[in-house]
Amino acid sequence: MAYWQIRYIGESGSIETSSSIKAESREQAITLSGRPPAFIQQVKIDHLGAVKSMFEKRFPPVEQVLILSAIGSKLASGKTIGKAIKESVDYERLGITYAELDQCETPKEYFTKLRFDETAILVADAGEKAGKLSESLFRASKAIQERINAKKEFGKAMQQGLLYTVLGCVFMIGIPLWAGGTMHDFIEVQRIPLKLNTLSNVIMFLYMVYTQYFVFLIAAIAAAYVFREKIWDNIRTLPVFSFINDRMKISRGLDFVTSYQLLLGSGFNNLQSFRFLAVRSKGLTHRLYLEAADRLTEGRQLSDVFDSPEWPQIVHQNLEGFEEQGPSGRDTILSNLSEALRAYYLEYSSRVSRAASMLGFGMMILTIMMFAIGFYMPIVNLNSALKQM
Repeated sequence: MAYWQIRYIGESGSIETSSSIKAESREQAITLSGRPPAFIQQVKIDHLGAVKSMFEKRFPPVEQVLILSAIGSKLASGKTIGKAIKESVDYERLGITYAELDQCETPKEYFTKLRFDETAILVADAGEKAGKLSESLFRASKAIQERINAKKEFGKAMQQGLLYTVLGCVFMIGIPLWAGGTMHDFIEVQRIPLKLNTLSNVIMFLYMVYTQYFVFLIAAIAAAYVFREKIWDNIRTLPVFSFINDRMKISRGLDFVTSYQLLLGSGFNNLQSFRFLAVRSKGLTHRLYLEAADRLTEGRQLSDVFDSPEWPQIVHQNLEGFEEQGPSGRDTILSNLSEALRAYYLEYSSRVSRAASMLGFGMMILTIMMFAIGFYMPIVNLNSALKQM
């Protein structure tokens, strides 16, 4: 993923520059900008985009839910989109002036300017075209709230595993640094003849790695991050990692079902939905959606799109005969599939959490043993030897 900046011809006829857009490719950046290709003058990589995005102000998801509901209520009472937004949104918090907001005309332009969730922008645009903007905003508000609740629910399943893993890493780094530094001072500075055992040598080895080769460690971590996709492709079928891979596939399927159900209810057809999802995704998921759109263009059934090992098998099974169902039947299928995937996701999250807990707990036990046997025992033996002299 890279950040892009687009120079385009604005409504006043002057050349304007967009804010940084995170995208997989130049074409995806153009699509995400929402500007007609004919008006685009230049597309270039923004090398400082990642830094800028860290300081870009946005409304928290919870506030977006409340704002969308408030705007929907005002629209239902007969107010225009511009008046409803100006009354409901504290746009000055984002550093946006009244004049900037007043230039917007459509719901899509307003919500893009206010940096709302992309789903809300899409649903608002579709709702306006269908003449159901108020209803669409309530639907978008509900979808974002469900996403917030899901993150909280899934996060609970992973908390213990992450906690033990972090503690294990702290122990594995902290104890060898302290104990190794102390023993190094005893041996090299004070010339105390400590009799080291196997775990003592492990402590000294880790101390040497952390203090003398930390630059290479940082370089290795950076390289692993850069080539993370290739590394992941080679290790994801190994024990323990396979649980994480299965969890990622289920997460991918769950994200698709919830987004697709929202898009379908907003009037999008299959091909439009997959093209939108491709534009808003990245990495492997981005490529899978592009492949799915190509299959749909060939006239394939929706279930055939998911006949791939990169998707949970349950998605392919439940979507067979999907086109033969009416609107209510399709909504029921997607709702049931969403619940099933949610249950699977929680189960696999628990498995990953247990594996992470065991790994972290194992690291803590190992470092405690290193401290007790590798550091403390040589000192006790030295004291005993000195007393006998």
